[in-house]
Order: sequence, then C-alpha cells, then structure tokens
Amino acid sequence: MIDSASRVLLFSSIGHALMHMMTAFYAVIVLTLAVSWNLPAEDLLRLYAPATVLLGIMSLPAGWASDRFGAPVMMVVMFLGLGLSSIACGLVPTGDTFLLSLALCGIGTFGAIYHSVGIGWVIRTAKEQGHAMGVNGLWGSAGLALYGIVPGVLITLASWRAAFIVPGLVCLAVGAVLFVQMRQGKVGDRPMPATPGVQVGRREFWRVFSVLSVTMALEGVIWQAVMFGAALVFEVKLAPEISALRDGLASWGVATKVVLWVGLATSMIYVVSGFAQYALGRRVVDRYPLKATYIVASALQIGAMLALAMGNGYVALLGAIASAVLSAAAGPIENILIARYTPSRYHGLGFGAKFVVAFGAGPLAILLIAWVRETTGSLELLFLGLAATSVVITLVALLLPGNDRGQEAIVQTKRPTPQPAPAE
Repeated sequence: MIDSASRVLLFSSIGHALMHMMTAFYAVIVLTLAVSWNLPAEDLLRLYAPATVLLGIMSLPAGWASDRFGAPVMMVVMFLGLGLSSIACGLVPTGDTFLLSLALCGIGTFGAIYHSVGIGWVIRTAKEQGHAMGVNGLWGSAGLALYGIVPGVLITLASWRAAFIVPGLVCLAVGAVLFVQMRQGKVGDRPMPATPGVQVGRREFWRVFSVLSVTMALEGVIWQAVMFGAALVFEVKLAPEISALRDGLASWGVATKVVLWVGLATSMIYVVSGFAQYALGRRVVDRYPLKATYIVASALQIGAMLALAMGNGYVALLGAIASAVLSAAAGPIENILIARYTPSRYHGLGFGAKFVVAFGAGPLAILLIAWVRETTGSLELLFLGLAATSVVITLVALLLPGNDRGQEAIVQTKRPTPQPAPAE
C-alpha cells in the first residue's frame, strides 16, 4: 500500500518537474519560433517577460490560498492551469505575438503556485524531511534538464506547436489523477508541525529575511540569466562542436537540427545539478554551517559567470553547469533559514514571499539578455556584470546570523504517518 505521505511526495515531485520544465522550455522553443515566424529571437524572448513577473508575484497569493484552502486543491489548480496555458501557446495563430504573450502569462501565473505550495506540502507531510526534500529537489532538477531535450525532440519529430501541446496534455492528465485521489481521501495535508528548540523572534526574522531578500533577488537574476541565456550562448560558442556532431550523424543518414543539440547541452546543465543537489543536501548542507556554505557557494559563482562570459565551447558549458550546481546548493539553505525563522502558521506566506523575491528578478534577466545581445551581438558583457553581482551577494551574505548546521535548523522528530484529508 502507498501511504498518503508517499503520494504527496510523488505528486509534489511530478509537479516540481513539470513546473520547472514548462516555465523554462520557451527559451529553447523560441529559437525555432524565430525562424518559423521570421522574427528576431530577442523580440520573441521579450514576450516572456510579463510571464516571469507573474511567476514571481503570484507566489504570494498562492501561498495565502494554500494556507486557506489546502495544498492538494492548489496543486490541482496548478496542474490544470499550467496544462491549459501550454496547450493555448501551441494553438496560437502564426505571428500573433499578443496571444502568445497572453498564453505565456498563463504559464507564469499557474507555475507560480508550485514553490509556495508544493515545498511546504512535502515538509508538512514527510516522515523523513531530509530525504523527501532531496528527492523533491532531484525531480525539480530533472524538470530543468528536460526543458532543453523535450522541446528539442518534439520540434525535431513534429513542430514547435507539439513542444507546447504534448507537455500540456501530460500536465492535465496528472491534475486529473490528483483530483480523483484527493476526492477519494488518498491524498491529504496537515498543519505544519512545530520545530522543537527553535526560538523565533521578530528581530531574528527581519534580519534573516532582509539579508535573503537582497541575495535571493540578485541570485534570481543569475539563475534566470543562465536559464534563458544558456541556449543563446551555446548556439554560438558550441557551433563548431555541434557542426561536427551533425556532420558525423549525417554521414550515417541521420539528420538533426541545431536546436536539438542546444537543447541537449542545456539539459546537461540540470542533469548534473540535479544529482549534485541531492548529494549536497545530504552531505554538505546537513553537515556544515549554513552561513559558511552559503557564502562559499556565492563566491564560487563568480568563477562560473566568468567562464560563461569569457570561455569558449566546453568551458562555457562547464561554467553554466557550475552555476546551476552552486544555485542548487544555495536554494536548500534559504529554505531552511526561512523555515526556521518564520512562524509555522505563516509558512505558506513565508515561502510565497521568498519566491516573489526570487522569481521577481526574472523579467530583469530576460530584458537584460535581449538588450545586451541586441546591443553587442553576444552575452559576454551580461555575464561579466553578473560576476560582479556575485561579489555583492557574497558580501551581503556575511550579514546572516550564526553558523548553525543544517541538521540543527530543522529538527527531525518521529511523527505519525499523516492522515489523508477527508473527501468533501
């Protein structure tokens, strides 16, 4: 028998993967869309800026709604809304940039639900929080890995429309299954258990949240810049390597498109970072001081940005991978600190506020990518600027309190298996 906690972890993990894939795959689809619609890729990329605004600001009302109506209900809303929005993108008439931007806004709005709802849902119901968060994080990184390869394969086999529609149909199917399981009382929720031994004061809360608001906003720019800029960087810097691979396969009678190889390269970033996140959570974040680990990850990000800016070919690829790995290390630390210093009855709003800050930086990153590439013809200047930004993040992180270890931040206690919520 699969208990309620296992079902929660499964649906939350699938949601994590689909959310990350479907809020990022436009960065790859836009390369083919630019050719199909005969429009500059920079102009089409700008269409996603409003969606990234919604991806940030809608996290807060989603967290509030989760506290009020329950996480299972909000997760069903996320799956159905995300699926319908993605299908709508695939059905947009050729050249209609307004309708495409509107449909992309739907992806941003419903995608915003996940982090403020799904992460808290797992923490509340898990028997072993560390293991559950590691598994959930691995699925999220898998979704980021798929954002390159899934549209690349679907575009190669069918069209850019299929790259939107097929994931949308998958999302609708998962949402329908979750709704049935919820109505049958097989998937539930419960209040956030108190964390023993943790003193939550107003002064400590504001100190932590003020520092993290700065670092998370700046890290959000870096994260989104790598997510949406990597494909454009690889298209240029990996051109010789991609050409050699295409020619090699062509000699065997296998024709491939550049977008497939660019998608594979972007997928590699998040395949590696996914396994790194799981390992870092179990072997680093849980064992070493949170503040020191956070500062080291921020400092190493400087080198990753320099590699993306100045490296050629595989050096740039390694820089992007390193950046994603370092972001994967920083994310759980931020979650632990927020969970520790935010009163438990406001965890939904706390996580919602975090992701308003983190994803709210997305529009700036996209606009910077479009402006720098349009002005200079490359993204080297952008990533040099982000190297300087990483210096600022490192210095601000020094203001975080204490050097508490991750295991002490969230005390593991034995709790009874969560009971499913009664069907209404």
